[in-house]
Amino acid sequence: MQIEVKPIAPGQLDRLRIVLLSEGLPAEDILRAPVRFFEACTENGAAIGWGGLEIYGDQAVLRSVVINSVLRGTGAGKALVETLISEARALNLKKLWLLTTNAENFFAKLGFSHAIRSEAPKEIQNCEEFKWPNNETAHCMNMRL
Repeated sequence: MQIEVKPIAPGQLDRLRIVLLSEGLPAEDILRAPVRFFEACTENGAAIGWGGLEIYGDQAVLRSVVINSVLRGTGAGKALVETLISEARALNLKKLWLLTTNAENFFAKLGFSHAIRSEAPKEIQNCEEFKWPNNETAHCMNMRL
């Protein structure tokens, strides 16, 4: 399957919010957080995945990564995350952080390592993603770029 990953236009954030809420992910802050969101689309233009970089100085939170459930395991998630990593490098970011409740192995295969949440910069510790109640027991991971 051919996947194209592209930035999400501001007018499409309402659709993204619905997807995030349906997946049990935080969505209340997507219009006010310093996030660049992207979507993964099939060759016919159908959006099948989403993710973002919430940027704080020279570090960012890789957040809200979700792939349509029937297309998980097809490489779409890998393509999306690799694009987000490339975007972070193009922005000269030094480190990416993430929280995951069920995709530790997926992110480890892409180069993320286990991290101690309290070692994240204060801006990241205070972002909605890190403060969201459902993420209290999530695994923290990071990647040096």
